Amino acid sequence: MKPLSFSKSRSFTPSFNLALAGAVVFLLWGSVGARSAHATNPWELLEELRASLMDAGPITGSFHQTYVPAGFSQGDVETGHLSLWLPKCLRWNYEEPQAKHFLLCEDQVWFWNDLEEGGRHYSIEPEEEPGLDLLLVEVAKLKERYVAESSKLDDGTFQIRLATPEGSDSPFRAKINIDPVSDRVVGLEYTDDEGNLTRFKLGDYQSLAHTGLFQPPQDVEWIDE
Repeated sequence: MKPLSFSKSRSFTPSFNLALAGAVVFLLWGSVGARSAHATNPWELLEELRASLMDAGPITGSFHQTYVPAGFSQGDVETGHLSLWLPKCLRWNYEEPQAKHFLLCEDQVWFWNDLEEGGRHYSIEPEEEPGLDLLLVEVAKLKERYVAESSKLDDGTFQIRLATPEGSDSPFRAKINIDPVSDRVVGLEYTDDEGNLTRFKLGDYQSLAHTGLFQPPQDVEWIDE
């Protein structure tokens, strides 16, 4: 399972790529179906979705993740919940097959699991992380970093495709599928620079009544990196 990929490689991080996380997060919530049915410019759609996320407040949804290594047709499956409180925090709770947790608030990162007393804490530069910058950087600047396309597929879903230009130092490619009937993102695929594929099925969206889960737990012994 490929570890979480930051600018600085960290073997203890969960099997979830931060670049993909950013792409998932900016499309997780908001009324997207009505607008996507008529959208022709992916950047306009991105601006609308980012605005709706900011207005949504704390939210959560379930995920079903499949990781397929390069050269294989099948891979490992993990499930859990993704919660966000934009523009401040993102949190992933992996539940099956192993409970582990990942919290990002502003430029601070915490990672821990239920089998160990200790956890890891370190800092990043979110605006420089491919995927996370989609949440934080102005669209005019994003256009210099990414190539974006959008189209309506034969099955009625709407797809957005994002990629860094050819030859980029931090390759990033993603496909996001939106169901215009339910007004929700139902699938996402991400391929990293080594050809490994990560797929997500998303659903069960709801608002959060509190923000306590965006605080790192006090009973974990944190190791600063």
